[in-house]
Amino acid sequence: MRSALVMTITLLAAVSAKSIVGTFDAPSGDISGLGWEDGSLWAVDAFTKTVYKIDPSSGDVTGSFPVVVATGFEATGLAVENNYVYVGSWNNATYGYVYKYNCSGTYLGAVSMCGG
Repeated sequence: MRSALVMTITLLAAVSAKSIVGTFDAPSGDISGLGWEDGSLWAVDAFTKTVYKIDPSSGDVTGSFPVVVATGFEATGLAVENNYVYVGSWNNATYGYVYKYNCSGTYLGAVSMCGG
């Protein structure tokens, strides 16, 4: 009975294990956030302040747009939901913003995020 239990646990672990199915180069050198929606991978570059929409099967950039981040802040994260792209920024101290864009890159507003 004990060996059957160990074998079952081992099989379940093997089935649930993930594997790398492919790789591709990042569209730029300082990716600081990733998001996923409707079969597309989204990335933001902290240095160039650019959002990229990427085809995950090929790594091809299928769209991009610049983001406006307040002076002294850098893009530090990204989320995508319901066709909106949210880009976080931080001033490397205690203050940040979350910027909202549509998937075409139109700026829709920002919320300040105070920390401590």
